Amino acid sequence: MKTRARFVRAAKDRTKSTLGRKLPGIFGPGRYQTIPGEYRLKDLILTENGEVPLTWFTYKSNFGDLMSPWLLSKMTGRQVVRADTERPHYVMVGSIINKGTPQSIFWGTGTYGTEGKKEVCAESRYTAVRGPLTRSKLGAAMAFGIDVPQVYGDPALLAPLYYFPKVKVTHDFGVVVRWRERSWAKAKYGPGVKLIDFARGDVEEVIRDMLSCKKILSSSLHGLIVADAYGIPNAWLESGTPRGGEFKFHDYFASVHKLRAPQAFRPDAQEVTAQVLQENIHFDARPITFNYRKLLDACPFLTRA
Repeated sequence: MKTRARFVRAAKDRTKSTLGRKLPGIFGPGRYQTIPGEYRLKDLILTENGEVPLTWFTYKSNFGDLMSPWLLSKMTGRQVVRADTERPHYVMVGSIINKGTPQSIFWGTGTYGTEGKKEVCAESRYTAVRGPLTRSKLGAAMAFGIDVPQVYGDPALLAPLYYFPKVKVTHDFGVVVRWRERSWAKAKYGPGVKLIDFARGDVEEVIRDMLSCKKILSSSLHGLIVADAYGIPNAWLESGTPRGGEFKFHDYFASVHKLRAPQAFRPDAQEVTAQVLQENIHFDARPITFNYRKLLDACPFLTRA
């Protein structure tokens, strides 16, 4: 009976996913695009030149990290610049809690899970964090008397509210390649399989590439987050990520109530055909459970209109 129930649930999830892709304004994330209209800017921090100061990770050109300045610009309609961390500034997408200063305002940021007490700034302001594991990690900071509310969500989940282009689906599968896995870019991909390079600097181009695929494979956390956000079935691939391991993934999964496990598959070890992926990879079509308004209510530069 349990097996049958799981089969029925999986079939329903696939149906919901298919309807969401075909009719996003009715069944998919497109129906949430009116939510930003419920909010207006308030107390927005600006530089002398009228730009929004932000801290984000920039060691390598990476889609997930670039989501932060891209989204902040979309939400505010202003140019975003690298912050002077000795002045008030925002910190959003990424596992960069350790970048905090007394002038930092965190919204939806996460941790690697390996930070020591000295790497967490108790004087920073925390309005929301990526997930419950990050909040637990900040327990030492909370002991200093600061407030870390139980508001969870990676801001990248809000991408469909601000950018939802009409894109024709042209591929059955999209394989995300991060800068750490450049060997995957040299693999041989068969018809129906699209290589999606996360090392590019154009966030919207990457999103359009993902939307052109029926399913997404990704070892990148933000590959999974964005696929979830746009209602694309996806699979988490194992990776040799050195710091934090699976912590940040499970932190995010817990925030949207969609737990999953990594799958062992190396695109550079064989020819990647649609048949190989269909036979060897399980794609999760379950929708996420996420309260967009709760995260937006916690946004330090927005208020209800």
